[in-house]
Amino acid sequence: MRILYCFFLLVSSGTLLAQQVALDGLVKSEDGESLPVASVLLLPDSIVTSSDSRGAFRVYASPGHKRIIITYTGFETLTTALYLKGDTSATLIIVPKVSQLREVTVNANRYSSEDIVNSTRNGTTTLTQKDINSIPVLGGEADLIKTLQLLPGTVRGVEGSSDLFVRGGAADQNLVLLDGAPIYNTSHLFGFLSVFNPSILDNVEAINGGFPAEFGGRLSSILNITSNSDIAEKTHGSADIGLIATRAYLEQPLVKDKASFWIAARRTYIDQVAKSIGEELPYFFYDLNGKLILQPNRRNKIEMSFYNGEDILDIFRDGNNDGNGFLTSYRSGNNTQSFRWAHTFRSDWKTSVSLARSAYDYTINNRFEENQLIALSDIEDYSAKVVFRNDSIGNNASFQSGVEWTRHAISPSIINTQGTISELLESSASKGNLSHELALHVQHEFSPARDLIINAGLRASAGIANEKNYFVPEPRLSVRYAISNSQALKLSYSRMSQYMHRISSSAVTMPTDIWYTVTDEIGPQASHQVAAAWQRFMSKKKVFLSAELYYKRMRNLIGYEEGTNLFFNTDFESRLVQGRGSAYGLELLTRKESGRITGWISYTLSWSHRQFDEINQGQSFPSRYDRRHNGAIVVQYALGKRWAASAVWEFISGARFTPIIGQYIVFAPTLTGVDLIPVYSNINEVKLADTHRLDLGVKLLNKPGNKFQWQLFLGVYNVYNRASPIGMIIEENETDGSLRYLQPGLFGMLPFISYGFRL
Repeated sequence: MRILYCFFLLVSSGTLLAQQVALDGLVKSEDGESLPVASVLLLPDSIVTSSDSRGAFRVYASPGHKRIIITYTGFETLTTALYLKGDTSATLIIVPKVSQLREVTVNANRYSSEDIVNSTRNGTTTLTQKDINSIPVLGGEADLIKTLQLLPGTVRGVEGSSDLFVRGGAADQNLVLLDGAPIYNTSHLFGFLSVFNPSILDNVEAINGGFPAEFGGRLSSILNITSNSDIAEKTHGSADIGLIATRAYLEQPLVKDKASFWIAARRTYIDQVAKSIGEELPYFFYDLNGKLILQPNRRNKIEMSFYNGEDILDIFRDGNNDGNGFLTSYRSGNNTQSFRWAHTFRSDWKTSVSLARSAYDYTINNRFEENQLIALSDIEDYSAKVVFRNDSIGNNASFQSGVEWTRHAISPSIINTQGTISELLESSASKGNLSHELALHVQHEFSPARDLIINAGLRASAGIANEKNYFVPEPRLSVRYAISNSQALKLSYSRMSQYMHRISSSAVTMPTDIWYTVTDEIGPQASHQVAAAWQRFMSKKKVFLSAELYYKRMRNLIGYEEGTNLFFNTDFESRLVQGRGSAYGLELLTRKESGRITGWISYTLSWSHRQFDEINQGQSFPSRYDRRHNGAIVVQYALGKRWAASAVWEFISGARFTPIIGQYIVFAPTLTGVDLIPVYSNINEVKLADTHRLDLGVKLLNKPGNKFQWQLFLGVYNVYNRASPIGMIIEENETDGSLRYLQPGLFGMLPFISYGFRL
């Protein structure tokens, strides 16, 4: 009997198991987003489970009529009936509660170092508004570019400038995007401040290597800047008053949780301060930013933003008080508008459509009596971009594709002259350039093994000139191998192309530098870059460690024949040459993101060379941007709830220059004397002195919890008064005629103070 009873139980159990069917479910919101960890209850079987990270679940139950109940925080409970006859798949849509709180976005950890370690990305750094506002800088004016110059791989130009030289590249090889619109001149005050108002910044992502297929158009880096895109809950305002400029910010809701706008303005008041004390300093700059944000539902979001900034200088000298003095007028500025629509389909696919216009121009006007000389240049871009992506097309896989078009219209250099000066310098204009740039990209990220992630992409770009078209395939590959849960090895390869060039005869980027597109004679620049990195994130201490090696080869780099004068020259294209270059180096970074002590330590060891057949007798030479050693220590220390101290120490190798190493005597053309002809060394064979600088700052906040929040930031720039050399001056000894080089500095010790408040 016992044997028969056991046999009966086994047969019954097998029959019941055989009658079970599978229910594969997928939980989504009404806008198509997958909802992980949703609670699932199946009745009358009383089966309880939850969805995985993709919103999917699987249960086994007996056939028949079922009732399924799904709950998720912030959403209405879904109760629906199902009939299970066999294996069944179902997509279950739940809707948000009417009383649901608006979405809360935590910006501080959106692009944390931990996320970088877990991704395939290398050569990428992110900054928050807090990072930028906490660092003591020149005049106490928080500056995005100055902060980036303290990170590995990025070298600044001369003291105080807003130039960025990334991994041996020139300043024009950085694509700077503000809400998707390119910014062609990133500096105010002739290079001492950047054009980005710190009050508007949301996300700042600097990509120096391992480039995603979505981005292109420059060789060295992508600086992707996004302004505030959150819908305001209530009216909010802030202002900051410093020694150099004052800035204000206001955001205002229009429709609760659906529409709001913000506007921001910044202006230097140096001219007004000088006027109040009876002096004259006829220069000022201003910035004006704004954005309208619309979110009619969870599936659609629209952002419309604009930027306008200008530098204005007017100098008038009337020595005879007759109204016929000498006038010098200078104006330069950026102007951008951008539109972005993001849509989420009911499936896992998302798309974004972006439109942008960007313009930059400068005008120089010199007038004396009937003589007048006007020099001007302008550039205007129109662009459109469409991107499709799916972040969950299988197990830990994603896919993205898109198309991008840009129209470049440039008037490189126009000179108008009147009066007797026209006999010496005739009116002229370089040929205007109109070109189109088109790019397609696809990118697929997948995990073929547990510890391996591969991101493979292809960007195909084309430049269309007057009578010649250029095509450059740009493959991209990034590989991540997880050594452990907290550290990884990464390898990347990127091919980049650049269809826009900037021509400058100065080691310092100037607003009057000339932008130039590809032509029938001037082809696109191109590069190959390989990088390998080790990264680790120590979760308990919130410390990020990184060591990265890179090697980059470049071709079709822009130069000009020796002796070329680019200033007031409209026939410069015939003097342009193209050559090759290389750059390689080691970058180290230690960064702490939370706790009482935050900041980073960075160090870069790098080399950069150029070679042009028409220059330096065809021999390779160090580039302007060859700075062997660069390092920085950035520390912010919270002394309490109200006090915080910050310090920045920076070391940088001297810039390269070409010295005079001798002179020889020749008879003057008039045969009435002799002339001394200088003899130069090879190009950039000598460097200026190395320099280092310490900046200190202290910040005081009012008591937390008050509606009116204020802060006082004071400190000292260049504490030990060590001026950094900005160039060379040749001084001749009156006794023996020997030459001596002097290295004048620009700034000594400068105290600063700024005051800000929030409402």
